[in-house]
Amino acid sequence: MFVVTGRPLSDHFAETRSPIPDYRTVALAIRQPAAVTAERVARRVDEQFARGVVDEVRGILASGIPMTAHPFSGLVYRQVLEYLRGVRGEAETRALIVSENRKYARRQLIWFRKEPNLLWLNGPGEQTAVVDAALDVLREQGIAR
Repeated sequence: MFVVTGRPLSDHFAETRSPIPDYRTVALAIRQPAAVTAERVARRVDEQFARGVVDEVRGILASGIPMTAHPFSGLVYRQVLEYLRGVRGEAETRALIVSENRKYARRQLIWFRKEPNLLWLNGPGEQTAVVDAALDVLREQGIAR
C-alpha cells in the first residue's frame, strides 16, 4: 500500500469505517486439540475423494483450463494434478494432502494467535460447552441475553 499511496497502512486503517456501524462485533476463535484437527483434516480429504475431486480436476482440464492455471497451485488441486500426472499413487496423494493441510492449519493457528482482539474458546465449536462459552462471552459483551 505504501508504494502506491506513499502512506503507511496504519493511516489507511485509522480512516477505515465499519460497514455495519450500528452493530457490535466480537471476534471469537476456536482452539481445539491437534488430534481433533488431524482427524478432521483426514476425514475431509477422504470426503473430497469420495465426492469426486479427481474427476473434478479431470473435468476442469478437459474443459480447456491449463495445468498452469492459478487454482491448480492451491492445496488439494495441486496434489491431485500431480497424481493425475503419475507423480505418486492415490494413497500417497491422500497422505500428502492430509499432511500439507495439517501444516496449513498450524500456520493459520499461529497467525491467529497474534490477533489481539480474539477471544479464544477451547474445544470443537459444535460441542455444547463451547457453544455455551460463546454465548457467555456474548452476554458479557452485552450482545446476547
